[in-house]
Amino acid sequence: MILREMDVASAAVSTYLPESRVISYPEKYIGSSERTAWQPIGDLIRERTKSNRIGIELSAKMFGVKAHAALANNLDLSKAIGADGLISSLKKVKSEAELTYLEQAGKIADRAMEVGRQAIAIGVRECDVGGAVLQALSSGTPEIPGSPGRPPTMPVGSPASAPHIEWTEARYKMGCQTNFEIGGFRHRYTCGLSRTVFLGEPPARAWHLHQAALDGFLAQFEAIRPGVKCSEIAQAFQRAFKPYGVRKESRSGYSIGLDWTDGGPSFQADDHTVIEANMTFHVLIGIWEKDDGYIFSETVRVSDKGAISLSSMPREMLVNH
Repeated sequence: MILREMDVASAAVSTYLPESRVISYPEKYIGSSERTAWQPIGDLIRERTKSNRIGIELSAKMFGVKAHAALANNLDLSKAIGADGLISSLKKVKSEAELTYLEQAGKIADRAMEVGRQAIAIGVRECDVGGAVLQALSSGTPEIPGSPGRPPTMPVGSPASAPHIEWTEARYKMGCQTNFEIGGFRHRYTCGLSRTVFLGEPPARAWHLHQAALDGFLAQFEAIRPGVKCSEIAQAFQRAFKPYGVRKESRSGYSIGLDWTDGGPSFQADDHTVIEANMTFHVLIGIWEKDDGYIFSETVRVSDKGAISLSSMPREMLVNH
């Protein structure tokens, strides 16, 4: 592990690596417009390896054109191997320890979802609902300590049709819906869970969207098993969902694990990855259209016999009166 000097102490308490395998570069490379940490990283790699086989993930976060140029100045990259997706491929099938963490994260997510649902009432600020969810994610359950991980997204509206946004200071009014997408975290392993909650009687269109989402979810859930391709799961979703006439262009599920998405396969028509036992997927039915907004999801584990949900949340429409 190569990292900035001040983070060495963090590595000592958060990894299993011996001290000799944790290498640092000076702090002067941080926050500089003239220097980049990829300069000393290149030096360290050259000094410690005799191999010319260097793999590079060109699409990796924080590895842009400037970083590549700095690395190339110190290393011969003429024979570098494109390693995009290599790490993700190693993460797609989970170990028993990882599955345990994901199952524990699922219990935390269930509790946080119920806390968020119960906090919604007329006159309550959206930010106070968000704060209650964050507190539940951090404290976990009496048996399983949690951590906040990523903040939940919870667009509120009539309908709530914008994805990936957090709360505002607005107060709840009758007729609002909240689209919760919550991740329970346990040692950074994430179990995603989504539900839509209505304050007051949902409109007829919402019942239609709920049934479309639920049927699409169940079709995928029942189709997931070892040996089936991700594209076939996507097709099962479309067969169940399309008759409802609801527009949905986003994927209907993806590999989940460390820090939420782990770069693995997705439920899309052109993803022909073969599903294996002990993969984990966030089966996500998100509807984000101008006049429609709805979300429903659970994280599932692939067993030898099929999918096992890591959530015990009810699957009926959630309504607060």
